[in-house]
Amino acid sequence: MTSPTQDREDHDGVVPLDAKEFRRVVGHLASGVTVVTAAADDVMFGMTASSVTSLSADPPMMLACLNNAVPTAGAVSRSGRFSVNVLGAGQAELAHKFAVPSENKFAGVQVHSGTAGAPLISAALAHIECEVVERVVGGTHTAFFGRVLSASASDGEPLTYFRGGFGRFEFTRDDAAYRQARQKVLDRVWAPGDVVALEDLAASLDVDEAAAFYALTRLSSDGLVRRDPDAGYVITPFDARTSDATFDARLAIEIGVVDLVTSQPGGVDVTELRQRFDAMAQLLVDDRFVDFDAYLDANYLFHEALVALAGNNVLSAAFGGLSIKQVMTRSFGSTPITSQRFIEAQRRITTALEGGDRDAAESALRDYSSLAKDRARDILEQVGGRL
Repeated sequence: MTSPTQDREDHDGVVPLDAKEFRRVVGHLASGVTVVTAAADDVMFGMTASSVTSLSADPPMMLACLNNAVPTAGAVSRSGRFSVNVLGAGQAELAHKFAVPSENKFAGVQVHSGTAGAPLISAALAHIECEVVERVVGGTHTAFFGRVLSASASDGEPLTYFRGGFGRFEFTRDDAAYRQARQKVLDRVWAPGDVVALEDLAASLDVDEAAAFYALTRLSSDGLVRRDPDAGYVITPFDARTSDATFDARLAIEIGVVDLVTSQPGGVDVTELRQRFDAMAQLLVDDRFVDFDAYLDANYLFHEALVALAGNNVLSAAFGGLSIKQVMTRSFGSTPITSQRFIEAQRRITTALEGGDRDAAESALRDYSSLAKDRARDILEQVGGRL
């Protein structure tokens, strides 16, 4: 059964994709084989690509690295759109068909047009349609950063590798390189403002430069590094002012949401908020993160559900633009130790909204925000005021 995106539109007229649904769909890419397709000048283009992966769930983004010598790369550049077709088990023949030069790669392949204008391989396990928002040229390849316009997936197993010359795809290796590089940033191996050279990172991680480049692009998406046109990849400074401003903005949005929903006759359904709280609470036990990355995702989903109670796309978009995950990664992610008081404050928020108690909910929100700001400041003081 294909999973539809939510039936609502943002200010651009594009249906915004739920982060949870996006993560479910791109889970098919764990070690999968994909065909990237595009359309330009009324011609369809496609190529088998291994350097394709999810870049961000907030906002939903994909990263596709394509060889500049392949016509598909030019088509993506001209059209500004591309689609990722995740192949299923038993579709090795399709992988081979789109991996070799051909006058008409689509001969005998059933396709249909997607919302982005690029052809979609009808038999593919999953489809992810993207709009190019940025391009980075690296040697023989171009990395296309794509904002996800729509995504859908069918039941089934992905094609994990193809023996006829493709070999095993290296998503697991690349993800491990990214995680090692991220930990180096959090451990302050580099100081704020330091330049991280591609070849030096590859050497320190004992990986090739392609894996190091993937790690740097993911770190850039996380906000841990920034791309300087002249210097290259630079460690992004993080201080209390940045932290305070972000948490203050979140508080302002959530106070507004509480005012809206508690004034509605009959209240609102907070079942999903309670479910997301319960999932999050399991990941912070006895003042320690059980799994920080999982907690970070669960925490974001909790606050996303809170803001969504208002049913206001503008508020949800404003919340999505706060870079909350980046701030929490830079501060809370530098230590496994935290405070159980965060969970207790969020429990109070949930309980108050279940009872329609505006004053109690707003009080708990203010307490939670103060805890977050104070905790970030404590960690920053331990490292000299900047991360």
